[in-house]
Amino acid sequence: MQARRPAEQIRENLQRTQDAIARAAQGRSVRLVCVTKYAREEWLEPLLLAGATDLGENLLPAGAQRFERLRAAGHSFSAHVLGAQQSRKLKSVAADFDWYQALDSREAAQALNRFSAERQLNVLLQVNIGAEAQKHGVPAQQCSEFCAWLLQECPRLRLRGLMAIPPGPQAYADPGSFEKGSRSCFAALKQMFDKIESAVGPASGVMAWDTLSMGMSQDYVWAIEEGATMVRVGTALFEGLEG
Repeated sequence: MQARRPAEQIRENLQRTQDAIARAAQGRSVRLVCVTKYAREEWLEPLLLAGATDLGENLLPAGAQRFERLRAAGHSFSAHVLGAQQSRKLKSVAADFDWYQALDSREAAQALNRFSAERQLNVLLQVNIGAEAQKHGVPAQQCSEFCAWLLQECPRLRLRGLMAIPPGPQAYADPGSFEKGSRSCFAALKQMFDKIESAVGPASGVMAWDTLSMGMSQDYVWAIEEGATMVRVGTALFEGLEG
């Protein structure tokens, strides 16, 4: 049997993922961020030609350079930073990307606010929803206060919502426990998202509180079913390709 060409395989994988998102969303709008950090560069153009509109990287400056080459070739897409960055890399985040999905400290927020002089940068507050010591993120009990502070002190940042990475399957004894634990984390984040919207959103008059980013290749369907409006998928888009 002849192997599929990479462009054909990528198109099929993207369509399969989009179909799964649509089934889980049941009419709601859910945005797909295609995570490209482990993908070969020659796979990115076929991905965009197949219909991808949002690309996400966490390795800088390499990710910014790859996106710059794609834009120079005439491609249009929204660029996301998906992982927390060192302070020396935040200038690139503000200059080269449209979204920062890993805001987890006041120091980073203040730096990004200084660097975002030309335009507002979309940001998501990363929540350490599983209270894991090894992960970045604001503790859940501090999120409402952090959002209120951000709106007051960082006017060049456009706070759009929350992002989280719950504990992975290695934290659980079996697949059933993994699903149950993941759904619990997703539900807790959705509850927090709604609570902050009620407490801070209407009063601010400036907050576009519309994005709940949770779910990756292994759990994005559960995340959507629990209320996600954005998912971050990488592995599922490049299945069947040689890395």
